[in-house]
Amino acid sequence: MRNLRRTPPGWLVLIVLVLCALAPLDEITAQGTDLVAQGRQALDAKKIDEAIGIFERATSTDGRNPAALAWLGSAQVRKAGTVAPMEAAGWVKRGFDTMDEAVEKFPEAFVVYLVRGITAINVPEMFHKAPVAVKDLSTVVTMRQANAQAVPEAVMPNVYLQLGLAHKRNKQPGEARAAWEKGRALYPSAPEAQAIERELRSL
Repeated sequence: MRNLRRTPPGWLVLIVLVLCALAPLDEITAQGTDLVAQGRQALDAKKIDEAIGIFERATSTDGRNPAALAWLGSAQVRKAGTVAPMEAAGWVKRGFDTMDEAVEKFPEAFVVYLVRGITAINVPEMFHKAPVAVKDLSTVVTMRQANAQAVPEAVMPNVYLQLGLAHKRNKQPGEARAAWEKGRALYPSAPEAQAIERELRSL
């Protein structure tokens, strides 16, 4: 708790933002092993250290599980919100290195792009991760368009919402509008529809 009091509010917000953005993906991306599901539950409870330990066990138990490696990286990034400021940047780098490894090892798995992309949106701008978010979430859209079986439809409303946010963070309002309008048109009844409407009105 000592480090939490020394951590800037922006880092604490990081944990909440990433958890909220990734929440709709829990049931889908936690498929595969009980350990990944347990790690997600620990993240939802903001037990970051516990989650990291679980995901580390998951990756050592099954080195072929893309979700385990991607979530490990995301959890490591979120660790930045619980440590002293001088340590925070190191955890962000470590987490993105892990997620980069997941993308390199599993280029055909949508979850690695999804988790890295959404995590990238929510780190402070000083890390310049908006282009990574745009690229990763655009990749998920492309994968879905090329093969509907490659990406579950259930994640797509959130993908369009987050892609618009990535473009907005990347100072691309036109592209942000296009992403949100497409998401609204394709999934008008999705839970994310209201958030998309709010973002469109904010442009």
